[in-house]
Amino acid sequence: MHHQSFARLASRRVATSPLAPSPTCCSVSICLNLSRSYETAARTKRALKVAPHESFLPDRSSPFPQQEHIIYNPPASEASPLHTPFLFLPKKDPRRIAMTRLRREVQQHAPPPKPAAVSSTNDASDLPPAMRYRRREPNYHLEEKEMKEMRRLRTEDPIKWSVGQLAKKFNCSPVFVSMVAPAPPGHLTWLREKLDRKMQRWGPMKTQAREDRRRRAEMLYRGEL
Repeated sequence: MHHQSFARLASRRVATSPLAPSPTCCSVSICLNLSRSYETAARTKRALKVAPHESFLPDRSSPFPQQEHIIYNPPASEASPLHTPFLFLPKKDPRRIAMTRLRREVQQHAPPPKPAAVSSTNDASDLPPAMRYRRREPNYHLEEKEMKEMRRLRTEDPIKWSVGQLAKKFNCSPVFVSMVAPAPPGHLTWLREKLDRKMQRWGPMKTQAREDRRRRAEMLYRGEL
């Protein structure tokens, strides 16, 4: 009985296994053995995206930071006990007196700053190129009746007559439309509920990405980025 079951199992393996491996199977098996990565490219990019060190970021203290210099970023090491910061030196310490004298001499021999009002031809070449963009000149062509019509259309159908459509119809800027004809409170509530329903369908990754974007914007406004 045992011999029959073993023979039946061996015949199945022989029948199901290919006689000679094809080159396609070999190439696939080699690729599967040699490749170790994530399933998608997005995870690979996210894993390799490492934030730079603060010392490599541009200097935000000056309005026009100079980028043409060598970045000196030594490795972190323990502070030397032989060096005492200037703030912790006693008032009668000779090192404090020498550093104060040296600072005064540097300030005395420093060249006087150039006045901002004086401009020369050499300074013009150092300035960045002038920005070229289309400037929208105000027309002041709308009267009170056009503004009332704008408010009426915005109140009757805020979805059809959006800010962009009203700006195109009356030939004005969207900012002016938002000031003259704001959206009704019911439309704002509907937009807020629509956004909430949309956010409820987000997954954890998209929710975290939006939260990170909001935090980066706040850090940018505070000057931390």
